Amino acid sequence: MLNFIGIGSAFNTEIGNTSAFIRKDSSLILIDCGGTVFHRLQELNLFNRIENLYIIITHTHPDHVGSLGEVIFYSYYILKRIPIIFFPKKEVIEGFLISIGVSSEMYRLNSFEVIDVNDMELGKLGIEFLPVSHVDTIPAYGFIMKLNEKSFYYSGDANNISSNVINKIVNGEIYRIYQDTCGLDYEGNNHLSLRKLCSIIPPKFRNKVYCMHIDKHITEKEIQDNGFNVVEIYK
Repeated sequence: MLNFIGIGSAFNTEIGNTSAFIRKDSSLILIDCGGTVFHRLQELNLFNRIENLYIIITHTHPDHVGSLGEVIFYSYYILKRIPIIFFPKKEVIEGFLISIGVSSEMYRLNSFEVIDVNDMELGKLGIEFLPVSHVDTIPAYGFIMKLNEKSFYYSGDANNISSNVINKIVNGEIYRIYQDTCGLDYEGNNHLSLRKLCSIIPPKFRNKVYCMHIDKHITEKEIQDNGFNVVEIYK
C-alpha cells in the first residue's frame, strides 16, 4: 500500500505535487519528486535513519522532478547514502541531472524497463515500466509494482489506461490502480478526465481504482459518487 506525500496536479499545489512512498525500517521507496516534495519529506521526517533510498521517476515534468536534485544532494551529503534511481530512458534523466549540477557519483541509475530488487527490509520488489500516453515532448511511464506477492499499477501522468492493465485488474493479477484523474475534459487532454475514466472502468471494478493528481476542477465527492476512491495524504 502506498502512502501519499501529495495528491495534486501541477497547478493544484495546495494539496502538494503528487508523490508516494513505501517505507520499512531503514529502506524508503519514493515515487516522483516534484517541487513540493523535498520540503514535505523533511516535515514528515521520512529521511530519519534511512540507509537505502530508491527513487522511481515516471517522467521529467517539474511537478515530478522539481526537487529531485535536492533529494539526491541531501542523501549524498547529509545521509551519506547514494540513492538508486529507476527510469527507463538513461539519456533523459542523466541529461536533466547534469543540467542541475548533480554529478554521476551522487547516484546510481537503473534504466531497465523490468527491474528486480531484493532489499533486506522491503523484501523482493519487482517493477515493470509501461509507456503511457501523456505528452509528445518527453517519454512518460506508468509501472506495475510487485511487492510481497501483491501487484498494483501506478499511472504516473497519463490520459488513458491500457487494455493490458484493465485486463489485469479484471482477472485479479493486480489488486489496485492508482490513476491520474482530472475534472477538465477536452479533446487532446494530457490527463485522464473523470468522464473518460468512467467509460474505461466497469462499475464492478471501480472500488479498485484510487484517483490521484487531482486538479481544481473536480471534487472528491464527484470521484466517490462515481464509485472510485481518492488517495489520502499521509500525515
